[in-house]
Amino acid sequence: MQKWQIELYSTPLWLLKTFGGVAAALIIIVLAVGFTRFGRQFRQVLAPCLDRKSSLRIVLFISLMVVLLLTEVRLNVLGTFMTNGLYTSMQKADVNALWMFAGLNAAMVLLRAFNGAVNDFFDQALSIKWSERLNKVLVTRWLADKNYYRLQTHRHTPDNIDQRIQQDAQEFIANTIEFVRGMLNSAITSIGFGVVLWGLAGVLNIFGIEIPHGIVYFVFIFVILATVIAMWIGHPLIGYNYENERLNGDYRYSLVRVRDHAESIAFYHGESVEHARLSQRFAMIVRNRWRIARQSVGLSGFNEMFSQGIQLLPIILQAPRVLSGQIQIGDVQQTVQSFARLQKALSFFRLFYEQFTAYRARLERLSDFLTSMDMPEAATEAEHGRAESSLQLENIRLLRPNGNTLLDNINLSLKKGESILLKGPSGCGKTSLLRMLAGLWTFGSQGKITAPDMAQTLFVPQRPYVPQGTLREAVCYPHIETDDATLRQTLQECSLGHLAEHLDSDKDWQHILSPGELQRVAFARILLAKPQMILLDEATAALDEPTEAHLYRLIRERLPDSIMVS
Repeated sequence: MQKWQIELYSTPLWLLKTFGGVAAALIIIVLAVGFTRFGRQFRQVLAPCLDRKSSLRIVLFISLMVVLLLTEVRLNVLGTFMTNGLYTSMQKADVNALWMFAGLNAAMVLLRAFNGAVNDFFDQALSIKWSERLNKVLVTRWLADKNYYRLQTHRHTPDNIDQRIQQDAQEFIANTIEFVRGMLNSAITSIGFGVVLWGLAGVLNIFGIEIPHGIVYFVFIFVILATVIAMWIGHPLIGYNYENERLNGDYRYSLVRVRDHAESIAFYHGESVEHARLSQRFAMIVRNRWRIARQSVGLSGFNEMFSQGIQLLPIILQAPRVLSGQIQIGDVQQTVQSFARLQKALSFFRLFYEQFTAYRARLERLSDFLTSMDMPEAATEAEHGRAESSLQLENIRLLRPNGNTLLDNINLSLKKGESILLKGPSGCGKTSLLRMLAGLWTFGSQGKITAPDMAQTLFVPQRPYVPQGTLREAVCYPHIETDDATLRQTLQECSLGHLAEHLDSDKDWQHILSPGELQRVAFARILLAKPQMILLDEATAALDEPTEAHLYRLIRERLPDSIMVS
């Protein structure tokens, strides 16, 4: 029985044994890496995406991917034996063997193509499923407990959160799949083709010293040494790529701010200032990219020099054995293929290292984001009690971000239907007190608050928020339920009757509506939501006095039992 037949018939047993070895190795590696900083950060990002049911599916999914990967490697190994047979049959002028090996090589090509297509599908399916789960985790955590608001008030808030949720998460997933697949392929291919090359290699004579199977030792030592050097050259890229993500996010945010505040910039004729600011931010990106370029050139230059320089070695090392008749041309061709595959497999991490530095930076950013949302609130909060028809503040004290006192000894008692106007100089703490009543003061408070439930409290800022979507969704934001007739009547009462015909139009209403119209939309929400307590923070600053008086009168007529603080 010929070598290629032995290898072909032993394939099922090889797949079974190798799968067991890979599974055991993966378990050991995962346990070992789990104790490193990289492992802890990776687990922090991955763990929230898994539960018991999904974990079992993921294990089965990864097992199938490993089987497909093993099949790919095995087909590549068998392909070298078929190529060997093809060249040897040509050298011996064996026509029948030539056509047989040509057919076997064609079959190997088709099988590899099919296996590669299935592999690609599973990669994309895993990426999509993981993206769904990770996006859900990040968005849910960001919106939970008002983290999206709390993080903005902190001094060390993560930069460009939108970029971390969207871009960093997607690229992290894609790079993880590529990295894990590449490392598995590298390990399995190294073993598979290492065995093939071991059988083809003869005695290597170096300075009079004879080393059996020396070509195998040579490629392993040479590639490992090159990988260590490449990691040393490319290590600074981790920090540079982290900075690149931050700088690009800052630049995009600056562009968005110009778009969102276009009218104000135009009124101030601030184009030159904005241009200078944008140019300054982009110049920082350019400077950092030059640092990346200089470091990348050194890394890629070293990798290219190594990859090109090692290509002729298997032919040179096997040439004496061909000339002495010990091996055939087919054996040399198989040696070249096996050497190239082995060298490429061992060099995966060295060639991937530049991309790994960007991957490492994205993992850092996602881990930092999740950590920031897990940070406990250090500030003390006033004691809260619930009352459906009254508001009482007892010895309330508000703290500034630095811990100093902003307001002290605030006492207040309001019954249903009563109103109060907070007056004082700018910066004295009026808005801060309203934020505390709305549950938005994150810097600390003391005392006791007895107030209606937050679900029955409506806070109206100076510039109300309007979500993306139809005007109907904007007026009824976030969960107001009403019929069409009531909605249209309320718009009419709030001097917004001209908008009734556009209720189902999907437009950017935040920018289409004027400040005065936005504030009247907020009053329409009050009338539709019927809250027990209304907190108004300069909610009529953009309205004329007759309209302001009309809206306040309307609230008092329609909501006589609501408590109002403004």
